[in-house]
Amino acid sequence: MKLIPRTKLSESAKAARFQNNWVVCILVTLLLFAIASGLQSVVLAPATVVFLFRDPGFTETVYGGNVADALEKVSTVLEQLPPWYLLLSLFLTFTVILVCLFYTKKIDRRSLASAGFRGAAPMREYLIGFAVGAVMLTAALLLCVAVGAARIEGISAGISWIILPFLAGYLVQGMSEEVLCRGVLMQKLSIRYAPIAAILINAVFFAALHLLNPGLTLLAILNLILFGVFASLYMWKRGNIWGIAALHSAWNFTQGNLFGVEVSGTPLTSSVFSVTMTESGKWINGGSFGLEGGLAVTAVYVIGIVVLLLMPVRRDARLDA
Repeated sequence: MKLIPRTKLSESAKAARFQNNWVVCILVTLLLFAIASGLQSVVLAPATVVFLFRDPGFTETVYGGNVADALEKVSTVLEQLPPWYLLLSLFLTFTVILVCLFYTKKIDRRSLASAGFRGAAPMREYLIGFAVGAVMLTAALLLCVAVGAARIEGISAGISWIILPFLAGYLVQGMSEEVLCRGVLMQKLSIRYAPIAAILINAVFFAALHLLNPGLTLLAILNLILFGVFASLYMWKRGNIWGIAALHSAWNFTQGNLFGVEVSGTPLTSSVFSVTMTESGKWINGGSFGLEGGLAVTAVYVIGIVVLLLMPVRRDARLDA
């Protein structure tokens, strides 16, 4: 039995109009990401300017005429972005979904099902994926607690209603990254290359998208690659994008708004629980990057990858079904 056999999902990508080599596949995916980011900036750029000029210190620095001081002040102010700004940026990732689906359907001329939007029970797949993501993140945190790298202090003093909009925002953001990396790039690569190559290349691409995140370390990069491999295998074995998009969203929401831990270097201000990470345990808990920068997550991802490799392809996703 092959650990990563071809499936109906991977075969469906062969209907694509363009069957490119891996370099072109990456360049096309980057172009789609750049277009979507440009559309986001139409809203985010004015919002950023308004936020900056509302800070009196920034205004004084700019009028002072010192460029170096102004740039330093910009960096300082942007590190204190309010929750509404972070929430807006999450919802605006829907542009990635729109651009990728437009490319898939209108330019590459393949069905949306070939990007993973298939299966007889999408809601069931979504709910299963969401539960798996929440359990995996919680397992990583509890591992940190067990070895003394983290402490759950109790209910957070910063808990508020904004947690619910963040859940909705992460549902959009999780789907956007999965459509880009798995629905477009992995599927395009699977046309000409073996499954393992399609999985590894898109996993490295996924990690590269996070290279500018604050607090990034070599271990964090490794974990991002491992997540890319895990996510690819999950979609490959389940035969659809619903589950892994939900898992991705649940992971980020559980980490940021349930436990109040940085999400890939991005701190959040409102959470259900308050968790303290110990400085001595930063190799385990990930330090300022969040759990994805630590060995606890490495262990969870490795176990998850092994389980998925041994798991058979979902019945309705097999070529012989």
